[in-house]
Amino acid sequence: MNVRILLLLLLIAAGAKAQENIPELITDRPDQTESAEVVPLNSLQIETGFVVFNDKANQIQQTSYAYNSTLLRYGILPNFELRLGLEYLGDKTEISSSSISGFGPLYTGFKVKISDKQKGMPAIAILGALTFPFTANEEYKPSEPAANMRLSISHTLSDRISLGYNLGVEWDGETPTPGYFYSIALGIGISDKIGLFAEGFGLLGANDKEEHLLDAGVTYLLLPNLQVDISGGIGLSENAADSFVGAGLSFRLPQ
Repeated sequence: MNVRILLLLLLIAAGAKAQENIPELITDRPDQTESAEVVPLNSLQIETGFVVFNDKANQIQQTSYAYNSTLLRYGILPNFELRLGLEYLGDKTEISSSSISGFGPLYTGFKVKISDKQKGMPAIAILGALTFPFTANEEYKPSEPAANMRLSISHTLSDRISLGYNLGVEWDGETPTPGYFYSIALGIGISDKIGLFAEGFGLLGANDKEEHLLDAGVTYLLLPNLQVDISGGIGLSENAADSFVGAGLSFRLPQ
């Protein structure tokens, strides 16, 4: 194991043991449905992982990678967090054995929580984000800044079951025509450490190229501030990837 990674994991473990009443670790991965919760005040949460997409069109096999997809979340107010994300991407075409790779555009954004779960009412948050083309490698540089806005709503159905959904609009940086994002995820807590989810999500109206997908996965809480995950899914529409699989790690640094 890389020495720096080992040292970081030791720091996380030491921080978890040193703190009492650690806030629950709630992440925005591995599903596509962003939670309505923000990270605790003055806390830095890091969510990172990889995903591989497989798609076959016109008898050509295409494999796309997010080798490293990392999101940094920092709580600057009790109900407000800043977000910064970066991905290292790759694409490979089987028929020509050609491949490209490079950084995607830097992502910056925010999440503001506008209501808590109480008396049967859901938690609600609003998210906004903007990407900067000049930060990307040429192969992944959009023509214009891309942007998105989302409404996130979370319901607690029981002590072990939750339901979350997102509705949003996004611009891909290539055309002025927006796409309309939707997702709905059912989460089940098998135990205090193990969680399962199943989800449907997609994109409508983006240049008449609709995408609809299903995914599912499992999370495991190694420590109160350290979680691992694995997930996978399939495409339901022609424009969606045929299948994808990913795994990741989320942790919150001690305050």
